[in-house]
Amino acid sequence: MGALKNHLSTYLYSKRTCTQGIFLFIIYTAVAVASLAFLPASTLLFPAAGIALGGLFISGIRLWPFVFVGSLLACMYADLSPLMCLAISVIQTFQAIAGAFLLRKMHIDPLFRRYRDTFGTLTTLALVSLITPTATVAWRAINSMPVSAAEWGRGYVALLFVLLVVTPFVLRWCAKPAFGRSLVEALETFAVFALLFSINFSLFIEGRETILGIPLLYFIFIPLFWIALRLRPRFVTLAILITSVFAVTSVLLYVQTNIPQTLFQTETFLITIAFIFYIIVSLEEDRRLNTNLMRSQLATLENAIARISSESKAKNDFIAILAHELRNPLAPIMSGIDLLKIKGTKDPEDAELFEVMHDRMETVRRLLDDLLDVSRISEGKVSIARESLDLINVLKRAIESTDHHIKERHQTIAMKGFAQKIPVSGDSVRLEQVFSNLLTNASKYSDPGDEIKISVEKRKSSVFVTIKDNGIGISVETLDHIFTAFHQIGNTERTKKGLGIGLALVKSFVVAHEGTVSARSKGLGKGTEFIVELPLDLQKTT
Repeated sequence: MGALKNHLSTYLYSKRTCTQGIFLFIIYTAVAVASLAFLPASTLLFPAAGIALGGLFISGIRLWPFVFVGSLLACMYADLSPLMCLAISVIQTFQAIAGAFLLRKMHIDPLFRRYRDTFGTLTTLALVSLITPTATVAWRAINSMPVSAAEWGRGYVALLFVLLVVTPFVLRWCAKPAFGRSLVEALETFAVFALLFSINFSLFIEGRETILGIPLLYFIFIPLFWIALRLRPRFVTLAILITSVFAVTSVLLYVQTNIPQTLFQTETFLITIAFIFYIIVSLEEDRRLNTNLMRSQLATLENAIARISSESKAKNDFIAILAHELRNPLAPIMSGIDLLKIKGTKDPEDAELFEVMHDRMETVRRLLDDLLDVSRISEGKVSIARESLDLINVLKRAIESTDHHIKERHQTIAMKGFAQKIPVSGDSVRLEQVFSNLLTNASKYSDPGDEIKISVEKRKSSVFVTIKDNGIGISVETLDHIFTAFHQIGNTERTKKGLGIGLALVKSFVVAHEGTVSARSKGLGKGTEFIVELPLDLQKTT
């Protein structure tokens, strides 16, 4: 029963659909009868064809019976034979169905907001216009009536002209009938259409050919360009319709001889005008739509940036507060451990325990300092206290600060290039922090008993410090991210002990010294090499 109901629903119309069909029938029939009554048969103009195609696209192809009946009535009004009426009605209905089907198949937006919509519509109308003139010539040939290419051409141009003028007007105004305009926009619209009317009236009705020696025909482009660039597709379709009505009326009223040829030339000119300004307005709409889309995306991006900035600031504030709050209880603990070490103990185990406690608390202090530095760097509050210094002394202090960690893992450091002074301009504390972090990383990610190599080499105006280990290495995919804050190398037990901020600080401090830092690794299990390049203090060098 449900299947039968669905099957019948394809042939039956709802109340709303019936209303649309009756309205289409009335408009189509009225325009068809009026054109047959007032337009000479030699003009081959049939505006109802554009109404039928646009109506079926807007309201649905299933309304074709209303077009067919309207066409039959119009043919009967023209006093044609029943067979001729049937043939013409079938051709015209098929033409409207084919056009509406193609437009729907291409998913054309009747608002013409994209270039592809306009181009698809123009292409469809150009193709559909082949149907009636071709069928007419074939009919005449079958009935042994004279036919010619010129006759087919006139029929094609006449139908294409009608479809280009009427169909876009129907599509655009029926797809979105309601629209609002501000007072300024309404005045602008009135002014430009008043100009268009006056030019059309002077040119086509009064027959004035020139103004100040300039052909008046050229002036018609002024309001058309204005409308295309300012008033959107809706009013372009209206402007093309108004201009076409004036032009055709002029031919019918004032041309006495060879009307078909003059009308053919006029239609060709108007077709060209329609193509040009439909494309111009669609390009402008496309540009406007893309501009609005870009503005919307830019606003979204700005909101996202503002949100991220706010969240980043909140994160930095939290880190700073956390580090400060944790350092407060750390100070008395460190003091207590130092006091116990000063007092000394006869028990070797206690002495070793104090040393381990002191080392671990130093690690905690260093982590808290790193957290504070990350927060300061994010807010641009880190300052570099530059002074002339010997990089070798900085490296030796960095080695001393990590000596306990390295000895604890029974590792050794091989030094190369430490024989001569290396003058640089920088902050000794920050540079020591850079190399301490790199040495600590090399030790942490190497196996017990491994050797860590650190070499210093001068090249022209720079000094290169290379720290190389034979540890777990770094994968190629990870190399690009190792200097990112809170990013850790791999997912091993060793990486889980850190915060992932050491290398981020290294890069920030090196860049602040106008240097560079890079990492190399042949892959997992093949060790890592960090290269720090710093500018030499050339004045001290000389």
